[in-house]
Amino acid sequence: MSDKSEFLSELPLFTNLSEAAIDAIAGITKEYAFDSGAVIAYQRDIAGQFYIVKEGRLFTIAIDNNGITRGSKSYFPGQYFNEMWLLVPGVHPATIKGGEAGRLYVIEGSDFVQLLKRFPAIIDALAPYEDDDDTHYGLSDEAWLEAQKLKLRPRRVTTSAGGALLPEERLELFTRRSWWYLLGLLLLPFSLLIIAIVVVIVTPTDTGLEVSVKYGLPIILILISLIIALLRLIDFRADYFLITNRHLTHHEFELRHFRIQLVKVPIGQIQTVEIVKPSFLANMFNIGTARVTTAAIAGVILFDNIDNPVVVKNILERLIGQYKTQESAQTQAVMRQALEKHFGVGSPLTPTETPAAPAPRPRSPEGFFAGLSKRYGWRVIEGNTITYRKSLFVLLKQVSLPLLVFVGLGVALAGAIYAEITPWVVAILIGVGALANLGWFVWQLENWRNDIFQLSDRFVLDVDRKPFGFGESRKQAAISNIQNVDASRPGFLPTLFNYGFVSIDTAGSKSDIVFDYVPNPELIQSDIFQRIDESRRQQRVQEGSTRRQEYALLLDVYRQAMEQQRIPRRTPTDFEET
Repeated sequence: MSDKSEFLSELPLFTNLSEAAIDAIAGITKEYAFDSGAVIAYQRDIAGQFYIVKEGRLFTIAIDNNGITRGSKSYFPGQYFNEMWLLVPGVHPATIKGGEAGRLYVIEGSDFVQLLKRFPAIIDALAPYEDDDDTHYGLSDEAWLEAQKLKLRPRRVTTSAGGALLPEERLELFTRRSWWYLLGLLLLPFSLLIIAIVVVIVTPTDTGLEVSVKYGLPIILILISLIIALLRLIDFRADYFLITNRHLTHHEFELRHFRIQLVKVPIGQIQTVEIVKPSFLANMFNIGTARVTTAAIAGVILFDNIDNPVVVKNILERLIGQYKTQESAQTQAVMRQALEKHFGVGSPLTPTETPAAPAPRPRSPEGFFAGLSKRYGWRVIEGNTITYRKSLFVLLKQVSLPLLVFVGLGVALAGAIYAEITPWVVAILIGVGALANLGWFVWQLENWRNDIFQLSDRFVLDVDRKPFGFGESRKQAAISNIQNVDASRPGFLPTLFNYGFVSIDTAGSKSDIVFDYVPNPELIQSDIFQRIDESRRQQRVQEGSTRRQEYALLLDVYRQAMEQQRIPRRTPTDFEET
């Protein structure tokens, strides 16, 4: 065990972890040196790192809005700051400074979350408890609740099913409509069963017609009630609502049209949340609707007929508050970094470890199946570009006629042999037909392969390329112009075999882009949302960079003018009564 691993294992936070888990955490832990008086973090800056004092001393100072010190605390070796920042970015409540020169370990919160997702067994070992001496071990109770959310992945929410989660998403709420709502849906089939029972009881059997009615009608009613109940159960199970720390999702199965619609909206676009309980029964059973107004094209999203809708409102309001607070803290931190860069202020932390160069990975020759998957796969990742193709059912439709022609040629060959037709005549005719049909088959196969959709860091593209270079048309839209992305599976077969449409609403384009007949449209929707989030983050950084440089330059000019005493006083030094 390395010195770093041994140090981490002695912390109450990690005391119950196995040696392998400690080594894994040590792998994402970086060591830095700091000087006395160095400012490690500023109050109200974004807090997405976990600090552990190894040597020396750190202390914190909290100042209120009037500039008055409201609290200070010293941190000695083995002590650490809020472990909540390992899981959820927060805001520094105080400025952290170096009291005595020393060293500290830093764990990035995003790295720690990814580690827990890869090894969920670590989460259980971080469970909080206290010994007889009231010493607290493991995570805090609040951080433990957040860690548990990393394990919540309903069966309907996977990377290949509806509502796929992004890498940094945590599940906050997964719910369906109320069981009372399901009971209301089953009233009709239940009533039909009651009618069937009544018919059996009250119908006489004096004549043959009465006997037919007594037993035939109940059978028909029972079959109808079972079919209705089954369809409504399927409808109930396929509808769900999902809230993560990044998005709000409504997955709706429309039984009448047998289609699935998935609407996903970023938390940052939520404007208001309203609770509606329209009747006495709704208030009695605590059932209602959470009406969520958004700035997205989706407009209003309804969490309708759910139990305890106030929970949805509380979760969304908390997430909206976190989003706004983190955005403000991030803006402050980035502005400070821009000023420090302009004035040449160095980092308060000095790395003490030389990062090891990654070992070169031997490049093995691409196998046959890997090459085949790359050429004909429905989702191929190359660098930062993801290429999608249409469903295999589309390919099957396109090559069905050539395949039927091959079957027909086979039947013709068998008939010619049976009729003892001249062999060379048969060989020429069948050979020419088979060769022409093979060309048709290859054309259709390549036409399907070249009809692609692509997602890059900057654009979404719909490329329709004819085989063998006979022409190409493409439509593209910038990621930054995407306003909303909808995924749907319209019809019985698309729902059964999980293919459908991804509609991309854009601003500034002549028409919207539609990925049609693609497998797993929900996963593609999540891919696009991930690129949108990354694009918006980079766009905010780029747009603010120029503005912050101007502010830094303005402050520099102001400081120069003050140092040269070129700016006159704007207020008098004293007041005299006249």
